Amino acid sequence: MKILPCAVRSALSGVMIAIGGYAFLGCENRVVGAILFTVGLITITLFGFDLYTGRIGYFPVQSRTERLQTLLSLPGNAVGCLLAGLARKPAGAVQALCEARLAKDFSTLLVDGIFCGILIFICVEIYKTRGTVLGILICIPTFILCGFEHSVADIFYFVNARIFSWQAVGVVLAVALGNALGALLIPAARRLYAPAPKTA
Repeated sequence: MKILPCAVRSALSGVMIAIGGYAFLGCENRVVGAILFTVGLITITLFGFDLYTGRIGYFPVQSRTERLQTLLSLPGNAVGCLLAGLARKPAGAVQALCEARLAKDFSTLLVDGIFCGILIFICVEIYKTRGTVLGILICIPTFILCGFEHSVADIFYFVNARIFSWQAVGVVLAVALGNALGALLIPAARRLYAPAPKTA
């Protein structure tokens, strides 16, 4: 695997999530902001960038190279969020948004990450199998309006709010774990309700 292309695709994903985050923070109407946030995921999907939350659900069926690429995507996403988050002054209510995340306990962060992971897997799978971004337009605003947690978006929020602490890192890692568990849930369930046919 060539590291540089992977790093660039991952960093670009972080930048696009940050742009979606800026759109969300810039809207007084949460519904409109949640819809505009989808610009990030739509671009990532159509351009083939590497987003941790979009790749982790396919981890069990990925090759060794693809798995390494998935694991490297999160730090790459963080770099993109760091660059984009520091490029502008704190936006909208980002400080309050981050304080709310820091106030959540581990179990809440994990559960909120799981629900987000489920929705992210659904919208990516719809695109992969149906070739439409309709799933993104529905699932992404849903997780935002429900208050579920997206690890890469949280990195952007903390960076833009200039919050660099071990507690913030802990929040991101807890959410990243939840995102992974949520994204793996449907593929795991499929093995039970729709097992692959046995080969002779």
